[in-house]
Amino acid sequence: MTSTMTRAAATPTAPPPPRPRRKRLRYWREYLAISPFYILFAVFGLFPLVFAVYLSMTSWDGLGEPEWVGFDQFERLFTSGEFGSALVNTVIIFVIAQVPVILASLGAAALLSSPRLRAKGLYQTLFFLPQVTSIVAVAIVFQSLFSNEYGIINSLLEAVGLGAVPWMTTEWGVRLVVALMIFWRGFGYFVVIFLSGISSIPPSLYEAARLDGAGPWRILRSITVPMIWPTILFVAVTGTISGFQIFTEPQVLTNGLGGPGGSVVTLMFLQVGYMGATLPTVMPDLGFATAIGWGIFVVLILLAILNSRVIARRRKDAS
Repeated sequence: MTSTMTRAAATPTAPPPPRPRRKRLRYWREYLAISPFYILFAVFGLFPLVFAVYLSMTSWDGLGEPEWVGFDQFERLFTSGEFGSALVNTVIIFVIAQVPVILASLGAAALLSSPRLRAKGLYQTLFFLPQVTSIVAVAIVFQSLFSNEYGIINSLLEAVGLGAVPWMTTEWGVRLVVALMIFWRGFGYFVVIFLSGISSIPPSLYEAARLDGAGPWRILRSITVPMIWPTILFVAVTGTISGFQIFTEPQVLTNGLGGPGGSVVTLMFLQVGYMGATLPTVMPDLGFATAIGWGIFVVLILLAILNSRVIARRRKDAS
């Protein structure tokens, strides 16, 4: 038996049969079918991102040759004070516009969800109408309302014995007008989103709460808000991101001048200004505008991280 095993071990093992060679480009049809997405992504997504990194390290007015300056644009971003001032203006307008509009739209959606209310579709249409209205027309209306000399608001204030308010020539006055404009435009949009969330709540919960004697405020606090918490978080995240990208309202309302003392020059307003738009106090510099864009990107990333932690903490408390 030992000799048999020795002979078997000495016998060379036959090599495995050669595997059939795969044809090259076997799945070329599949690759060709999905190639348009990757081509478009490379042209309109990847290339602009890489070019933005390069452009943020140059000084370029858009006409001559870009001048390489390295990280000077990012140093300027933190030392010139323009970015910080625009960030402060953005936060102020966000606090006095986006936060109240989210709370007010939640209350309005709770009222519109009442089964006793008739013509709900009409109210939804009226609330959503500002969202599809031309921003230029809205700006003209608000300018006529809050004009210092001939505005309707000041005429009403003087009619009741109060003095006129210089809305458009003071820093806080023009900020308030811009905030009201943002509130008016975004209110209906958030109402529709909240209504879609409330419609998913089983009506039996409301009926049981009313049978137990719960009032509207108790129902809102104990049933509506907890049940639509994911919708509230969605509105909070999207509202925060859009709030830190405010541009159209202050730009159109102030005719691109930024208000007295640059009081409504937001982050996006400042970036577009350096791209050669309307700000008369700056010279076009696409490199610095790109650096501002990266600064906005970092701010939004930090806000997204903060929102994710709030969501995770809320889920942990709920569990």
